[in-house]
Amino acid sequence: MASRTVDLSSTSSISAVHPEVFRTHILSRLDGPTLASAAATSSYFHTLCSDQTLWRQISTATWPSINDPRVLRLITSFPSGFISFFSDSYPLPDPNPPSIPGPTPPEKFISAVDLYYRGHLIYSKVQETAIETGSGSESELASGRFMDSPFRVDLLDPKETVPTKLRYPGGNYESWVRDMEENTTLNWVIIDPTRKRSANVSSRRAVSAQRNWVTGNLELRFAAAAAETAGVTEVVAVGAGDSWKEVDEEVGGEVHVRDVRLQVEDMEGKCMNGKDSLVILQGLLQGKRLGIGEEEEDDEGGRVMKTRYEEYVEAKKRWRERKERRERAKDYGFMVFGCALFLLLWSLILFR
Repeated sequence: MASRTVDLSSTSSISAVHPEVFRTHILSRLDGPTLASAAATSSYFHTLCSDQTLWRQISTATWPSINDPRVLRLITSFPSGFISFFSDSYPLPDPNPPSIPGPTPPEKFISAVDLYYRGHLIYSKVQETAIETGSGSESELASGRFMDSPFRVDLLDPKETVPTKLRYPGGNYESWVRDMEENTTLNWVIIDPTRKRSANVSSRRAVSAQRNWVTGNLELRFAAAAAETAGVTEVVAVGAGDSWKEVDEEVGGEVHVRDVRLQVEDMEGKCMNGKDSLVILQGLLQGKRLGIGEEEEDDEGGRVMKTRYEEYVEAKKRWRERKERRERAKDYGFMVFGCALFLLLWSLILFR
């Protein structure tokens, strides 16, 4: 990442340099945060750094999936085009967004997803999710099913797999799991076409990695704690190609992407329904964004997000413990009531 220290105090002499020199040889080499810092130094550089071409280059380099023509056309309709899109999508969203049940949900939202391993793109896709809020009996029925059904966005069909250039070397499976957890990154940008807002709802770096013993796949979790009682989770499952049988960990082989999905989970780990999930997603889209601190820059916010996720997991654990205590107390109360009723009945029989 380019240095963020920009000394542009002598603008009188700098303005003598042709603007195209800055655009071509300097500004085009900066990353988004550095370009934003340069824009804040003076009105002259604010004008130079507001070039949509620069921000388009930065945005498509950060999120290759948005090269999809549908997304590019949509971003140009944002209030400030690619500048608005980047300022929405690059910073981490507020982990405790406001609940926004009031606004009518959009007819659809768009997911732009990019998966990397050690900085190399291994999977990229854009997918539209229809919410079906139109009028008419059939549409109302479909809308009702969406709102009441578990909310989940699947990018791959159940039998679909995506080959990669990754290989499981064989031998030390746990070491490979740690490597995948530390070096796999995911950007999942959701876009509201109606309100022209976007948000990256992924933790970027994995917050956990474990083997699914039913499927044999390695599941990497990326998450954004989105409320005190719910969390937005992305799951990426990678597994064997035809040459690697999961039952034999000593045999290496090609690694395929087998599942990429987004879901909103409650404190019990269950998928929330469409209605409640949309409230949380709209809160992330319309809520504030967090600033980029030096600590977060070192690993793209991964350390911060993982800490938040661990705190969220602890909160879920405490919630489950409280729920179990309440249920035990309820069971004990019913048992005492049953015993008292039994003794009362026998007393009436014996002493009548």
